[in-house]
Amino acid sequence: MKKYFPLDSSYNSLFKQLGETIKAFYPAGLSSYEPEYHEYAGIKKLQEIIWEGIGVRKNFRNWSAFVKRVSAKLNKEVDGTTYGLMPGYSADLILERHEDNMLIREKKISFAVSLLGPYYSICGIDQTTIKLLDDEATRYYEAINVVTVSPYREFEADFIFIEQQITKKFKGYKIVPFDICMDFIKDVETLYSMGQEGNIYSALFNHMFNFYAHQRSRGDRYYGLERNPNIKVTLSPPPKQP
Repeated sequence: MKKYFPLDSSYNSLFKQLGETIKAFYPAGLSSYEPEYHEYAGIKKLQEIIWEGIGVRKNFRNWSAFVKRVSAKLNKEVDGTTYGLMPGYSADLILERHEDNMLIREKKISFAVSLLGPYYSICGIDQTTIKLLDDEATRYYEAINVVTVSPYREFEADFIFIEQQITKKFKGYKIVPFDICMDFIKDVETLYSMGQEGNIYSALFNHMFNFYAHQRSRGDRYYGLERNPNIKVTLSPPPKQP
């Protein structure tokens, strides 16, 4: 069953701001394959912002320089992953990488900063890639195996360091908890959701998790969430069996 993000929620400031951002840029009820989608004022504005941030070389160099600084401070490989005109910058901190003739296994921290609002995302990823020879060419089939959604175990120190660097560079930006990132948006297609309803992550950052089924994860799925003090939750013991 799909879990949808409530665009009109006032649960806290992040929920309210996310709803306003999505409604400002993305049309509800229009397919990205229709001409009207690309004529929508919000989509046009979104594309202008993306071009300004990524297509203008001097602006993109600021992100590239940030990625290089993170790499230098940690003395670890950091690969930029902002491929094409996406709604956010992104990069991977490589913690482990093993490769043989048939398989690539990576442990990395993926982080992204949105161009559409003051949002960022960080998560640890264990990923495998199967390499198969097909018609004299090697094809690669990637799968995200495990996502670690908060500072946890082997990801903790680097996760916290990257978060500190992002919040220092991008003042006032808020982390979007991974559970919220995976919420779908009712009747809304994002730029690269390929005719399907998009999720919060694809709306703000990129399409990396478009085909990832978020059911199990490590860590606190709501890491960084500001709780609404007006909503009280009382935990009661389970009912007695008759």
